[in-house]
Amino acid sequence: MSPKAAGKKATGKKATGKQDENTKIEQQLAPLGKSIVDKPPYISGTFQLPPPWFSLFYNITKDGDAAKRINLANATFNELEQLEKACEPATFGKKKEEVMDENYRKARKMDPEYFSTPIVPDRTELVKIVRDYLLEGESSKRDIKLELYKLNVYGKGSFFKPHVDTPRGKNMFGSLVIVFPTAHEGGALHLRHHGQEWTFNSGLELAELRTPTIGYIAFFSDIEHEVAPVISGHRVTLTYNLYFDDKEPTSKKDSSSEGSSHPPVAVNERAFLVTLESLLENPEFLADGGTLGFGLRHIYPVSEGRDLSHIYGFLKGSDAAVYRSFRTLGFEPKLYLYYELDWGYDDTTEATIIDKAFKVFCDLEGDVDVTKQIIEAGGIPVWYEDNKSAHSEVRWDNRERVHWVTPVTKFNRRETSYAMYGNELSVEMLYGDLCFVVRIGKAGERLSYPTVAQLKKLKYQGDDDDYHGDDNDDEDEDEDGDGDEDGDGDEPEDENSDVS
Repeated sequence: MSPKAAGKKATGKKATGKQDENTKIEQQLAPLGKSIVDKPPYISGTFQLPPPWFSLFYNITKDGDAAKRINLANATFNELEQLEKACEPATFGKKKEEVMDENYRKARKMDPEYFSTPIVPDRTELVKIVRDYLLEGESSKRDIKLELYKLNVYGKGSFFKPHVDTPRGKNMFGSLVIVFPTAHEGGALHLRHHGQEWTFNSGLELAELRTPTIGYIAFFSDIEHEVAPVISGHRVTLTYNLYFDDKEPTSKKDSSSEGSSHPPVAVNERAFLVTLESLLENPEFLADGGTLGFGLRHIYPVSEGRDLSHIYGFLKGSDAAVYRSFRTLGFEPKLYLYYELDWGYDDTTEATIIDKAFKVFCDLEGDVDVTKQIIEAGGIPVWYEDNKSAHSEVRWDNRERVHWVTPVTKFNRRETSYAMYGNELSVEMLYGDLCFVVRIGKAGERLSYPTVAQLKKLKYQGDDDDYHGDDNDDEDEDEDGDGDEDGDGDEPEDENSDVS
């Protein structure tokens, strides 16, 4: 099967023995591919901030005659009680109206004009985390704007039943919720989507940390979620609405970013690793070894004439999860550009992979054999399963059979133009798409390879920032509504609700 058809169901044609084997392999790989493509619709973790950023100034009364300061890194119970009393009952959206019903939502809220916080997520790595782990493909190239929406306090007995947030604009796509390290039990956030459920229990995660740290979770606007009842203490949050910014993309990176976090682990990484290890332990899966292919789901810089080694340091999201998982088990995923050439006769397509952006050499005296040029430059011919003729089999007997776990995407397409000389001059286009290729050994041997932790740790080499390190190198392994979880969500069962 071609890499662009990976994951599609097999046709009803009568299969040969080889086709039966390929179909079996596709079925074995399906759960592995699903764990990447069907990734959870959120990203969560913890993030250290400078101690002064935990100070919150708020009005005791709406007229602003009196104000208080609270340090949310070490606030006392009485201080949190005062903050809760300064807030007003939280409402939720229903049929475009603000409704207060403590049988559905019991919590307190404060609007931004009545408090001040030094936390500006745009000045931290949180925006990058949202873009790299929540978004994929073309969406990950768009600028993101964060809008502070609400401060919420959930005291003992507070809760918010299942709801879907109301988008506050056409460009709103999700919410970012920051949870302060205030002592509380309960108040876990449950998310549900397409029959699956996930839980973010910030109280437990933050209780184990000694340095001033916030919890965070970002998720899409169409995700149903609820806040479980708070058993004790106070759960204090800030909610930001997430928007795509229509302005021209900025090429500058904010060098003044503050705060730090361990590189987030993609939510689906654990599921991928477990599925992969189980598959490799199966003696019936590629018993004699073989090659697996993965289309990349994020966008990276691909420059003409340069190899692809610099991209390892930019891997993010699901791509980083694939890379780390294989290296954890002792394998070495390699980046290639995948090229297809349709020769226009006999329904024949030739496919190759090469580890650098390829430039075609044009011959004034004859046709340009691009496949041959790629192979002579170090490329590898690979099987193209959808061919209906044997033409390509005659040309290249040593083709590598790649079993595509996820389809090749166009997110990192490298376009190269070249001239064809015949009766008339014509300009042709060559398209290369970035992918991972992983070669695995025979059953019974492949899991005995040395793992990344056992390999010698290497450093950066040269000015190109070529990465050869292990998983401990955070920088390189990095990846290598009303819009608020605590805001005015709409009841999902209300078919007239203003819900995306």
